[in-house]
This record gives sequence, structure tokens and C-alpha cells, in this order.
Amino acid sequence: MMMSLAAATLLNAAAVTTPVAPDQLPNLFIAACFEGKAAATSATQVGFDGLPTAIRSRLGKPSEAQVWKIAGSEDSYLYSLSYTDRSFSPRICGVASQNLVLRPASAAVESHLRGGQPSAGSFKPVEWLNDKEGYRALATRTGGYTVLQVNWNKDAKVTPTQ
Repeated sequence: MMMSLAAATLLNAAAVTTPVAPDQLPNLFIAACFEGKAAATSATQVGFDGLPTAIRSRLGKPSEAQVWKIAGSEDSYLYSLSYTDRSFSPRICGVASQNLVLRPASAAVESHLRGGQPSAGSFKPVEWLNDKEGYRALATRTGGYTVLQVNWNKDAKVTPTQ
């Protein structure tokens, strides 16, 4: 899902901004990528080319991209991408950070997706598939970054709300 204009405005708001600590990045991911909302956060829009090469090279060539560098979490990014030239995962939203620890991050995402108490999380990459809601979410490490990402299917029956 492309993040709503309201969420983008909140990310770029200069008046009431709060740096994001690394342990809060899973909450930012859930709010922005599943709920279409993002709390007022200090972030600088950097464009797709602003993503580190290790992340950018795995995302292909989106037709539309919104990318922010997140203040308070060194080398952390939030991205929302759209693709018009592919039938699988035409919308991607994610958070990538060098300082995000995979195990608690995957536990937070799993708790949101499955409900209930968070598990201990995983040291290994984790993927959650929900055909009914039309997404594939993952928590993984790549190129020195922990990545939380959701790939939305073209025919998703449920679209995240704003």
C-alpha cells in the first residue's frame, strides 16, 4: 500500500516530531505499512536513491517510491513503493535499519499479525503469508540491515486503512 498523504505529512512534520529509537521501529512499521498511519516522527524524505545499495538492489525498479531516513535510529529507513510492471507484489512497504535486532522485531510483528502475546521471536528470517488479506510479510537480515517488509498482492481483499 502506498502510504497515505496524511501519513507522509506526519513523517515530515517539523512542528511535533519525535526521534524513533531502534526498539520502536517495529511499531512504526506496523503503523505505516499495515494501518496507513504514522506517528509524528523526525524523518527526512530521501527518495529511492537514498536507500542503501544493499536494500535498493533487492527492491528492483519501482514506478513510484516514497523513502524517508528516520531520525533517532541511525541508518534507518521507511519506504513505500509501487510497481506497475509486475503482477506479484505491486506494492511494498518496509523498514530497514542497521540497529534493529531481528528477534524482538519479528516477535512484535508476529504479535500484531497473529494477535495475543508476542513470542520470543526468531534469530532466523521469518515470513508470514496471509492470502485472505493479500500480503506476504517478512522479517529478515540483508546487507547488514534488519528489514521488516510487507508485500501486498495486486488482488488483496483487505487494504490497510488510514
